[in-house]
Amino acid sequence: MRKTLFLILILACISQGFAQEEVQLQLDDTLYFAPIEADNYIYIDYYKKTRFEKERIDMDTCYNLIFYSRFFGDGDFDVSRMPKRLANSYGIIKYIMAGQDAEGNNVNIIIAMIENGVSAAYIMEDAFIHEEVLYAPKQ
Repeated sequence: MRKTLFLILILACISQGFAQEEVQLQLDDTLYFAPIEADNYIYIDYYKKTRFEKERIDMDTCYNLIFYSRFFGDGDFDVSRMPKRLANSYGIIKYIMAGQDAEGNNVNIIIAMIENGVSAAYIMEDAFIHEEVLYAPKQ
């Protein structure tokens, strides 16, 4: 069964404030990284493998814990805030999980594959609220 996540996204409305829209995110949906002015995204971390211990595996058909364990389970990574150069690119949702932010609050986290088996985006829930990502449901 597909794991889904409901997020309330805050969208700017006519000068009267904000409107809320409920969106259903699913595995295999596409997320586009919105253009930004800063050098890095604030709510998205970028994991890029720098060393592989095992043969590279095609991650296109891996989801949930299988994806998570295969991608993060071996090798080394460079981790940083996602750089501006990845604006207007996309990631495919591979894993949705619960976690905690820096203040210890419970938040939803989405892992999206950017390059097959080489890099992934670790997306905090606030990335949606602050419009760092744009949602494109699978058709």
